[in-house]
Amino acid sequence: MTAGRHIPALDGIRGLAAMLVVLSHFPTFALPVIVNHHVGDYGVLLFFTLSGFLMGHLYLPRSPDRAALASYAAARIARIVPLYACISLLSFAIYRFYPDFIYPIGLVELVRQASFTSSVSVFWSISPEFQFYFLFPLIWGATYARKAIRGWLYLAIGGAIALCYAASPWLPGFSAFAKMHIFMAGILCAVLVRRLTPAQLERLFIPLALFSLLFLALLAYPPASMMDWIFPSTRHDPKHLVYYGDPLKLAASLLIILGATIPHPINDRVWGNGVMRRLGAYSFSLYLLHMPLFQFARLAGMAFGLPVPVQIGLALTLSILAAALSHELFERPVGNWVRRKLTTIWGRRQPVSPQPVTVET
Repeated sequence: MTAGRHIPALDGIRGLAAMLVVLSHFPTFALPVIVNHHVGDYGVLLFFTLSGFLMGHLYLPRSPDRAALASYAAARIARIVPLYACISLLSFAIYRFYPDFIYPIGLVELVRQASFTSSVSVFWSISPEFQFYFLFPLIWGATYARKAIRGWLYLAIGGAIALCYAASPWLPGFSAFAKMHIFMAGILCAVLVRRLTPAQLERLFIPLALFSLLFLALLAYPPASMMDWIFPSTRHDPKHLVYYGDPLKLAASLLIILGATIPHPINDRVWGNGVMRRLGAYSFSLYLLHMPLFQFARLAGMAFGLPVPVQIGLALTLSILAAALSHELFERPVGNWVRRKLTTIWGRRQPVSPQPVTVET
């Protein structure tokens, strides 16, 4: 079977998730609160769910032979490692000379960055994502196991994920095991999409679109009666389990993604338009770069006495512009080069033609 089709609207959902995280960090720099700062948790929840969905959508239809595994590993490394490593090293260098830098990465923390066990700022969420990439082939392989043992493997995987979910309050927040229920929910959503007929998906579109609109409206303008559920406090919950461990919030994330997978002109206009797809393409660079640029904009604004609205505009403009340049000049070309090289080495075949790294995210 061939890999799943590229779904343009999901690029827009990725852009939405990135902007939720960006907007959530305004209070960190004493900027006016535009939305509740916990919308960032929903952004990360969308990222994790979308990652699980895309792994299931892109890879489960393919048999996990040597070539497929080589392509998978090369794509996953190329997607994350080059930009992650570059920004980690730059942050390490800056922090040595500027101790107030927003990413406090010293030598010990740099080692943790390299082992994907860091809990510094936004880097914490990259760790479970990358660790999940090592675990997904076990699920992938189970779907192609002999029929006699496939059911037992599914049962073992389900039991392991249930155990991880139960143990998540005691697992490190940067561990993929603490987030496996989110990734697995995304995978199951991908399986569901492949099993539903186009007619069934079309009938689901209107209720899913209305739900997505309503839920995003609640995130932007939560009524007081729902505030405690939509934005519960994490004062005594450092791992934000009230967000990442809440089945209803996870279900809401899945329904938004499911709705975006349905081919429909509204999806093309809302999520698949050029602006949202560009934001989705820039999302990884935007995610990693926006906090240093927010810090720079805030310091420059205070130094030159810029009005707060100008500081906000400067912070957002610099973040998006830097993310665009990062993606076009570094993330995509370097990622494609790494992907081709690793695929050639591990697959022992001729290099594949360049493909945008953002297609598989």
